[in-house]
Amino acid sequence: MRWNAIFAALLLLTFVSSSHAALVIDPALPITRRVSVQPIIVSNDNGTNTSAYFGSASQQESIIGLIDSIWAQAGIDIEFFTPNFWNNTFANVGNGTSTTSRPTNDLGTIVNNGDTAGVGNADPNVIDMYFVEIAAGFSDTSENTANGLAFVGGNGITQHVGDNLPGFLGGREVVASVVAHEIGHNLGLPHITSVENLMQSGGSPNQGERLLASQITTARNSRFARTVTAVPETSSFAALFAIAGGIVVIRRRRNSSGL
Repeated sequence: MRWNAIFAALLLLTFVSSSHAALVIDPALPITRRVSVQPIIVSNDNGTNTSAYFGSASQQESIIGLIDSIWAQAGIDIEFFTPNFWNNTFANVGNGTSTTSRPTNDLGTIVNNGDTAGVGNADPNVIDMYFVEIAAGFSDTSENTANGLAFVGGNGITQHVGDNLPGFLGGREVVASVVAHEIGHNLGLPHITSVENLMQSGGSPNQGERLLASQITTARNSRFARTVTAVPETSSFAALFAIAGGIVVIRRRRNSSGL
């Protein structure tokens, strides 16, 4: 059970709907590290109630590009593998009701059971991200909400993406920010109090996605960040941050607690 040693370091983040604010990031560094993520899209045992991923092919490209733009601040490319699929009701929704938060312990159980079922990546240095209807540590939330729970410095994330979010730029930015935050936990970054920082806890004011020099060093030294030949940051998605792209109706608000 690869998660036991870091089980007490669980942290969580949620964004809920309101009005839109664009991502706030610093300039990209040369890309010399790559972090690989194995998405696992979970359904109930009978194949119904499939969790949302990143939407259509074009929406996926947009969200992954936004995540890349966030982590380019650290010179890190985020690579998403082709998703695996898993029918497991417990992993998808837990044993509780829609008004009861799932235990945070469910994260470890999901990761362990996923390894046993062979849906997690065989490489322990690839991050396993389970897309579920109800993330560990949360109750059932709206389709305008993204939230997740991740190990700090270990492998494993449960991620909820509301069905409505991939359909418009503001929603995709919400998804990208939450997913990038949870990846940050696996790379060894805890919550901090810092203006406009990616790793702020939920409910923090002055939200943003910037990274401190010390956070960049920690993330780049993670076992998940393998060295690659330096390549220029060519993502065109950074240009989106300077454009008011139509009318959107989402604002990010973070609510968080940790163990």
